Amino acid sequence: MQLHECLDCNYGLDGDGVLRRMLDGGADPNQHEGIQSETPLHVAARRRRASAVEILLDRGASIDSKTAGGKTAYAHAVRRRFDDIAELLRRRGASTTLNEADRFAVAVVEGRLDDARAILASHPPVVKTGNPEEDRLLADVAGRNQGQPVELLIQAGADLAAPGLDSGTALHQAAWFGQPDNARLLIEAGAPLDIFDSTHQSSPLGWAVHGSRYSGDAANRQDAYAALVQMLLDAGSSLHYPEEPTSDAYFRRLLEDASPQVHQVLEHQGKA
Repeated sequence: MQLHECLDCNYGLDGDGVLRRMLDGGADPNQHEGIQSETPLHVAARRRRASAVEILLDRGASIDSKTAGGKTAYAHAVRRRFDDIAELLRRRGASTTLNEADRFAVAVVEGRLDDARAILASHPPVVKTGNPEEDRLLADVAGRNQGQPVELLIQAGADLAAPGLDSGTALHQAAWFGQPDNARLLIEAGAPLDIFDSTHQSSPLGWAVHGSRYSGDAANRQDAYAALVQMLLDAGSSLHYPEEPTSDAYFRRLLEDASPQVHQVLEHQGKA
């Protein structure tokens, strides 16, 4: 297992211990990996692992190393409003320099929408730069319980299919985090219904179904997940894998994954 994998997946209760042992064993804290050419520090920052950030810096991680898209660990943190990580990095001497697209993202996630509109007015390309690490902004906010940032980005022409967390689009994020109002905005704007992410091989419908059982506080938000699943089905979301249009394999996967209330919605659709 590499440092990046350790930090990105199932860090666990002994994550810090595993990380220290890997570094003691010679793992390079400045190794760039993946499509975005991230270092372990980038991963720790975007996964909000404060103790891991401290360990990596203590072991020689370059604090201002940049990804393929030009992002530092500080930019990762501040764009996601991980204030604790951003402050930690500032305290350890990180550069706080941000480009216009980053400043726009920070204004959006902090709810300073007038500032965001001012940046957008003077620099229209910030909403869709072609840089995946910047165009993920809509996906980053779609799972939050706030509709105005989503509306602003849609109206400004943000990429509806740009991937964010776990390679899911904005609609995937709204589905997983149980945000039917944001999902409705995205669907009405033409967000793609049947993109299957490359991490979990699942559509937004699949993320909503999985979220109904496993997302945080899902047990208390079953009505929201049932509404999301019904909304996606009504909009035309497929019950099949793209490469298996006549197979019921995906539908069976959804039924097995669903909470009881969402299972009822799916079962009714299957019988319709």
